[in-house]
Amino acid sequence: MGIFETVTDTPPGALPTPIVPGLTDLRVFARGGYATVYRATQISVGREVAVKVENRTLDSERDQARFLREARAAGRMSSHPHVVDLFDVGVTVDQHPYLIMELCDGSYAERMRTSPLGPVEARDLGVKIADAIAHSHAAGVLHRDVKPANILYSHFNSAVLADFGLAVLGEMRDASVALEVLTPAYAPPEMFNHSPPSPAVDVYALCATLYAVMHGRPPRWQSERNPSLVTVLEMFHQPIPGLPGVPDELVEVLRAGMANDPADRPSAAELRGLLASLPLEGAGAPPGGAPAAGAPLAGGPTPTGQHPAGRFSRPAPRGPVDDAHPTVPTTTGRRWRRRWFLGGAGVLALAGSATAGAWVAGGAPAPTPSATVETVAATPAVLPGCADGAAELPDGARCGAELECFGPVQVRGKRAAADRVPCDGQHTWESYAEGDLPATLLGAGYAEISADPAVRRVCNETTFRLTSGIAQPAGWNLEVLPPAGTDADRTYRCLAGRGLDALASPTLTGR
Repeated sequence: MGIFETVTDTPPGALPTPIVPGLTDLRVFARGGYATVYRATQISVGREVAVKVENRTLDSERDQARFLREARAAGRMSSHPHVVDLFDVGVTVDQHPYLIMELCDGSYAERMRTSPLGPVEARDLGVKIADAIAHSHAAGVLHRDVKPANILYSHFNSAVLADFGLAVLGEMRDASVALEVLTPAYAPPEMFNHSPPSPAVDVYALCATLYAVMHGRPPRWQSERNPSLVTVLEMFHQPIPGLPGVPDELVEVLRAGMANDPADRPSAAELRGLLASLPLEGAGAPPGGAPAAGAPLAGGPTPTGQHPAGRFSRPAPRGPVDDAHPTVPTTTGRRWRRRWFLGGAGVLALAGSATAGAWVAGGAPAPTPSATVETVAATPAVLPGCADGAAELPDGARCGAELECFGPVQVRGKRAAADRVPCDGQHTWESYAEGDLPATLLGAGYAEISADPAVRRVCNETTFRLTSGIAQPAGWNLEVLPPAGTDADRTYRCLAGRGLDALASPTLTGR
């Protein structure tokens, strides 16, 4: 963790080159406060990899076993398309833990020093990394060190988040060094009073990162490399200024994510939705005139097969103020309401990404669904707003014949699926509306379907309010379940839920 610097000479007193099973030709690539990165060759397949070796040692077998168990759990994050691939973990013969990862071409820390991003590219970067973070939070894993240096790019992928494995090492250290695990320039105020890390820390750090990659340096942060604690705390009382050429709407979302009170920040899933809903087309091209390799073009959908802003946490119309659920203003004159997820440490803030909800806090995987919708006995029930055609729904939206309930939505590759389950038992999602997939989306993947404007006009908070009769849907998350994938079945479903298996006994109709 900390700031890694590329090195060419070995400093006095540096650790000798480690012996890592299966690797050869190790040479120092970068050094940081807690680890050294080596470039190496994986003998079995002849590919170049990066191996990060912790400078400290894990002396006891118990600590080593815990590292291996938790690092392997964190390794499940690498199934996400915007997380660095983690190939292996282990402990060297002299008790230094290591992680073997894909070797990338560079980081956004380098990019922002030479060619800061434009607003469209920064937004697209934020959607991808917020989705990766939401996925990790759903699995009970905090990153704890989101920053430009930990967002990498390669010829094949424009953005991947690195260092999930070392986040595990950070959690195993003494709590007094918790702040050191997160780079101070991207740390929220609660980390300076030694508060336990929470998912809100990652959200703050990502928003500070997105501001930095457009501005060239972190928000509020001056040229002083190691300011005093007093200076740092004073920074949090300073406003976050706008940026030339960057629309106010984007800066407002980043300000919301950097709120001093963690409770006022959106979750990672909500941040992903807020960023994805920003209409920034034509709002300033990146320096150089083109997005980074692999990044979506301005105005285009997220590439099929990549994870989009799968949940719609879009700004809601201004409504009555609820003191229990504070709101954050935006420059559009609307407010989006902070949703409160169930469970500790944000574990239940489901993300619409690979294995979301399938792995929670080390639990067993959910069964792989064999189809998008399975026929099971369900309690016949109609949503209050659907009775006798009471709800005047947006064009393209309609009420289902009955309430349908589902387990976690799981995304594998282009396809999303969920098991339909009885509504009188524990379930994750309940249907509140449905629509027919446009012909142009037949055969499209989950990412493209859930981000399509026609689908968004059907599945949103307005439709949810109309069909459910819930005027203030605080605490509810929204999701899209695509059809089974055949031309004969074009029905997609709009789902609402309150967290993993947090519902029972048809909640939407039982009020």
